[in-house]
Amino acid sequence: MTVRSASPSSSAGLFRKRGAVGDSEDFSVVHSLLGTWPRIASCSSRARIWFAFPSIDAGDGGAFRRAVPGFLIFVLAVASGCSSLFELPTVATGPASAPGTAAITVNGSVNPHAVATHYYFEYGTSAAYGKRTPVRELPSRLAAYFYESWDEGPGGWTTWGVKQSLHRDGGHSNGFLRISEPSTLNDYNHRMAGILHLAKFFYSGPVYKSAYLGGGDPDFRDARVRLWVRGNDWKPNGSELVWWTQSQSNIEAGNQRGVFKRANWDYTGFTLTAHLRDGNWNRVEYRLRNDTTQWTYGGSNLGSDGRKYYSYRSIDQALGHLNCNFFHLLAFVNPHNPPTGSIDFDEFELAYRNESLVFPSNGGKLIDWRRYSKVDPATLTDGWRHGEDRMWKSQENPAGPREFTYTSESEVTIDTVQLHQNPEWPGKGVEVLVSADGNSYQSILKRPFPEKSNSGPNFDFVVEQGLASKARYLRVRLSSGYQRRYWGLGEIEIFGSGATMVPDDDDYYVNTDLYDVKPGETCHYRLVATNSHGSGYGEDRTFTLPASDQPQVLKGQSSRINGSTARLQGRVNPMGVPTYFWFECGTDEEYGSKTEVRYAGLEQTPRTVFETLTGLGSGTTYYYRTVAVNGSGTGYGDAARFSTTTLSASEGR
Repeated sequence: MTVRSASPSSSAGLFRKRGAVGDSEDFSVVHSLLGTWPRIASCSSRARIWFAFPSIDAGDGGAFRRAVPGFLIFVLAVASGCSSLFELPTVATGPASAPGTAAITVNGSVNPHAVATHYYFEYGTSAAYGKRTPVRELPSRLAAYFYESWDEGPGGWTTWGVKQSLHRDGGHSNGFLRISEPSTLNDYNHRMAGILHLAKFFYSGPVYKSAYLGGGDPDFRDARVRLWVRGNDWKPNGSELVWWTQSQSNIEAGNQRGVFKRANWDYTGFTLTAHLRDGNWNRVEYRLRNDTTQWTYGGSNLGSDGRKYYSYRSIDQALGHLNCNFFHLLAFVNPHNPPTGSIDFDEFELAYRNESLVFPSNGGKLIDWRRYSKVDPATLTDGWRHGEDRMWKSQENPAGPREFTYTSESEVTIDTVQLHQNPEWPGKGVEVLVSADGNSYQSILKRPFPEKSNSGPNFDFVVEQGLASKARYLRVRLSSGYQRRYWGLGEIEIFGSGATMVPDDDDYYVNTDLYDVKPGETCHYRLVATNSHGSGYGEDRTFTLPASDQPQVLKGQSSRINGSTARLQGRVNPMGVPTYFWFECGTDEEYGSKTEVRYAGLEQTPRTVFETLTGLGSGTTYYYRTVAVNGSGTGYGDAARFSTTTLSASEGR
């Protein structure tokens, strides 16, 4: 007989599957549904649950209705909070902002629950929408890793205008990198993020001497950063230690000054400054959320020669194609009172999107390797370039070529091949071949491995770009080594298109710019995500595009609060006009005092602004708001408040 669960018409589109089961299976079906109760019970209170008696077809040509003693079949219609029960994407529509008076930036998040998922934004002048952005696929898993210990050298990290020194011991684990003030002021970004001290940075894409993360075009959306830091007599004096991203939209132009187009973004959603106070090693971990409310655009600045080197690129594109470099640097530096002291860095680890076509969750499968050693060849596609238990080596005294053959679920196009070295047992001769049928193979790369790079193991690789090779099968052949005893190989990375990449069971932050909106117009929008189980819808939200250049202001959080000091934060959009800001503060909403007036820049994108208050009374509640002014008017943030702590006896002395 066939069991059909009744459900409200509002949820009919969510449940389309209908299964035929025999009498002997009825108990197991219902028991399985009842087994979902712990997950239902843990759902959001906004989830609506209907209980229904089943409609049962007895198989005699007529349907009749009878209760199943002791059992109810749950039909769950999800308003929010329980979509993982049926593997529908969980969707939330986020806030919007205005990059000027000609566009709206909209945000949102999707949890795909490890199912390949596409998303888009619907928008329009009413909740009927009528327009939508192009459909895009959520990226792959956070399963590609970059690691630097600074035990053997700078590892490709460099600096500009500040003293960098390498220490062989004394770090959290052996060696570490130290950046010491004073520093040369970098004023390229005064239009938005203020004056910088370029502490340390690393080239991720094909400019200068690069480590070619992700084949030279890595995806850092929602990447995870881990490291250890220590401040030595560190006094920030209003500056903030932050992550900084630089992406180039015309990477084919290379480093041609006056030709390249680069976008700079400052991750102000998390600062490392508080971890430098106590002079001890502190472990820091944070995510680079692909959410525009967490970032400050670095500015479309002119060089000293009057040429425009830097121009706007959305944070989604800048993180998704981080093909230039990334920093930990000091932003918002006061040139009249710069930071002093030094900062130590150790054990840096970065997890970013693994887009390799041979990575298992992207459809790659090892089908032949002939048991060449006891080392598991899964280390060749585990996301780690090198490291202990992260590399493959042959059996002793190999007698001939060692081959690894992979296949994909469907035909793919290979654009870039990147093979990494085993620093302990370096391989030498290497070749990559492709095939459409698994029988006839064509070579697309054949060259010797470098034995060792002076810049460290993250630079021990061969890379070939621009291949455009169609393939269903791929073979990596290691034909020799630099040492007779063992031949080794690090990570195999193959980049291109055509694979279905399974995402994480995690929140993915997404955003896009909408340009067909008129100044002064109120826009309705929501985020939609779809996978093989159905669609999830974010809530409807609205945003009114400004009709003038008056600064837009939002309140921010207070932090670093003790008995006498606090740091205030807000968001200011200068709307393309030179703008200044300050904070009003006091013990009631009349405020009564204000901080020093500071420059907010003249870009058309929101930025985070900071100020540190000192001399506060202990155990006192304070009110504050952000104020910004330019030639088109004054903007006010909403009121916020915080309370200082009560001074301890030691603090009071």
